[in-house]
Amino acid sequence: MRSYLDYANKYLSVHKKKTRLAVTSVAIAVTLVVGIFSMVDALIKFEKAQALKSQGNYHITIFDTSKSETDYINNRIEVKNTGTWKEFDNGTINSKQCGFLSLDEKFAKNLNFNLAEGTYPTKENEIMLEKWFMEKDKLKIGDTVSLVIPNSEEREFIVSGVYGDLGTTKAAGMPIVFLSVNMSNTLTPVHSQIYILFKDGVNIKHTEQIIKKDLNLKDNRVARNEQLLALMGQTNNNIVMQLYAVGGVLFFLVLVTAVAMIYNTFNISVMERVRQFGVLRCIGASKRQIKKLVRREGIYISLKAIPIGVIAGTIFSFSCSAVLKYLNPQIYGGISLFNFSIIGIGLGVVIGFLTVFIASLIPARKASNVSPVNAVNGSNEIKVSKKKKKGLLTRIFPVDISIGINNAISKKKTLFLMSISIALSIILFMGFSVLVNPKALGLTPINSYTPDIKVTSDQGISKDMYSKLSNIEGIKRVHEIVGKSGEYSAIEMQLKDNKDETTIKSIQSTIGPNTNFHDLRELNKEAKNAFITAAVFIYSFVGIIAFISILNIINTMNTSIESKRRYLGVMRAIGMSGDQLLRMVLTEAFVYSLNGCMIGCVLGVLLQKTLNKFLLLATWKFPLSQIMLIFICYIFISIASIINPLKRIRANAISEVVTAL
Repeated sequence: MRSYLDYANKYLSVHKKKTRLAVTSVAIAVTLVVGIFSMVDALIKFEKAQALKSQGNYHITIFDTSKSETDYINNRIEVKNTGTWKEFDNGTINSKQCGFLSLDEKFAKNLNFNLAEGTYPTKENEIMLEKWFMEKDKLKIGDTVSLVIPNSEEREFIVSGVYGDLGTTKAAGMPIVFLSVNMSNTLTPVHSQIYILFKDGVNIKHTEQIIKKDLNLKDNRVARNEQLLALMGQTNNNIVMQLYAVGGVLFFLVLVTAVAMIYNTFNISVMERVRQFGVLRCIGASKRQIKKLVRREGIYISLKAIPIGVIAGTIFSFSCSAVLKYLNPQIYGGISLFNFSIIGIGLGVVIGFLTVFIASLIPARKASNVSPVNAVNGSNEIKVSKKKKKGLLTRIFPVDISIGINNAISKKKTLFLMSISIALSIILFMGFSVLVNPKALGLTPINSYTPDIKVTSDQGISKDMYSKLSNIEGIKRVHEIVGKSGEYSAIEMQLKDNKDETTIKSIQSTIGPNTNFHDLRELNKEAKNAFITAAVFIYSFVGIIAFISILNIINTMNTSIESKRRYLGVMRAIGMSGDQLLRMVLTEAFVYSLNGCMIGCVLGVLLQKTLNKFLLLATWKFPLSQIMLIFICYIFISIASIINPLKRIRANAISEVVTAL
């Protein structure tokens, strides 16, 4: 060796199993941090895409603006784009009821009025229609239609363009006719509003207050795109801020859990490390050199573990993105699959390095503060109790089980670290499970009985009509709603295949001209997309926490067994049989798991109840089934994870185990 610091790398190379366990522990913790925070970063991008689709790309809107107010807004340096929206009283198109509106062409895409075919209406006699209505009335670009606009005589208009379907209007069965801006200027709107999109980096809350003050606007004249602003962190909405607070608590627990995982692994084998550093003290190493040596060892472990954790955590995030892009390429197709979260990776690296550095210094500090002789033989750790023990455990349990219980509870620090490592993962799991409830996120899931098609009539629908609709090929389920007259006021239908246009045409041909047809598929799709986006990530959060917790238990128990090789060899040497050794270690693992589960479940239930109350969800129910599942899984995994390493120790000769370093 050129330097005494090379001993760190030599030690890690020789003790490959212990090194692998330490690297695995750090990698697991880094994976947890990087995975959770990277998925949050990806979730924000996907939720933003969903918000732009459902709400539109604007920040605030001001109602009933005058020309001077509009000019003032357009001239502000913070404003990137604006669009004036005008709504008019309902009228008719080819004798069918419809709505009328106009919107500046430059802002149409911001509100998802995407031109599918033709051109945007610019002349007074030009209009734009929805795709579904064009297909229903068998219209095409250039056709002439008859419009009756309130407070105006019946006129002929030319269809200049077609825009994509809107879920709400398609479900209502009433089309929205887009008038040109020139035509709208000749009419009196029911109400108008200006949509405002600010430039990147603008403090929207502050700018909004300035605009309201300068124009003397009352609060009821201003509305905000809360869903989009919440994702930008520029909202005052109480519900959103509550979700932020809940998220902050849960992500703080993620960081604490990661720290505990690493710290626990580095402290399981304190006695053995103290003895090793004591040997170095005996051959002349100073306290400062010991600390530098340990720091070097921690750096080596970090350099191996952190890249593994970063890659694993990022893969979890990529997986979620891939699932959503596959489920809905229309909305999320433009989002890159490979989203790297700088915050997630940065936090993982920092937490990994800092925790390894702090945790690895503990044994070195202990070794440097005792005499070299005591450090070598470990006598500093031996504490003889002045009180005479009555041997209560041996009166209740066999000797091997009594020793296992005593080993677990006598070392308070080890018991605390093992228990808290298990408890934190349980608390985290129970905390995140609250968000699995869609109401916590303000979402409404699509139920199995949600209809795809609905037909209504003010005159009522006959039973004969109901029978005909029920017998149409492609109808999965039919549900009737009875009106006051005894006839059906509405009939709801589910399709076997909601993309089957043949069944749709059969329904439309079956119902009469006085029956209204409502296509709810687009509206259901929008609601389903919003729910799936959040659900994929929330279930992924819970899944990664459960997966990491299992890996942590297995790794922790393996590390615990490996650090006791010499002790277990001594127990075999003094006459303990293989079965007794197994029962002793199983008992010790059971005590750690039981203690961790009790602490975790008690604190997890309190956290879950608090979050449930904070988010104003339904009446909280005690999660008995969840707790039972946690106890069974954690205790089983803890016990099962020690069997293999114990078998390997039992397979070795007693003399090999006793003298093993």
